[in-house]
Amino acid sequence: MRASLIFSIVALTFLSAGCAGQQGAASGGGGAAQGAGGPAINAPTYTDGDEFAIRLAPEMASALQLPADLDLVAKHDGNSVVFASKQTGNSEAGAFTFEVDPQMCTTLFQYNATTIKFRPCEEDMQFPLTVGKTWTIVYGASTGGGNYIQQTGTGTVVGIEDVTVPAGTFKAYRVESRHGPSLRTTEWYVPAPVGFSVKVESTSPEAANWELVSYHRAGAK
Repeated sequence: MRASLIFSIVALTFLSAGCAGQQGAASGGGGAAQGAGGPAINAPTYTDGDEFAIRLAPEMASALQLPADLDLVAKHDGNSVVFASKQTGNSEAGAFTFEVDPQMCTTLFQYNATTIKFRPCEEDMQFPLTVGKTWTIVYGASTGGGNYIQQTGTGTVVGIEDVTVPAGTFKAYRVESRHGPSLRTTEWYVPAPVGFSVKVESTSPEAANWELVSYHRAGAK
């Protein structure tokens, strides 16, 4: 798999579904963060059974050989949280899966028979989020074939703005990130009660674009 495709896919960073550390520095990645003003938004927490339905852009669904509509369900596995797609008529259960560590930083990403592991982890957003915050991280990705790719990423919380997706209209933190020479990603993260990114746009050749269609928090009253 080409490096550009790996990091295009990862830019979902659900990619950012809160997949980021809660500390002031990147989690073990050798990076650093600069503080900013405004209220701080902490990383989300999840309950087993939380569901997030997303819709992949056609080109992304085709590249991953997955249906465009995926329903992701959260489940704890030890200290990690795993988000795995439900079974549909077009794909098996868990055909699309990602895993985050206790700091909500992505450690594993899987689609069909392809698995990508991150060391120490991949941060597309770094909590707590505040407008103007910037960070730099260094991490690596490896596949079952033994390939290892080191990558440097940067991110900035640009501001708070309204965003409309199939799930509704929300006030979202707009986060812009850069990974490697070509990948540029804009992500709109909505804190509680959603606690998930509702939209992702990428300028990569293999555009990693998706939107939130609906969500259900199992722990919500």
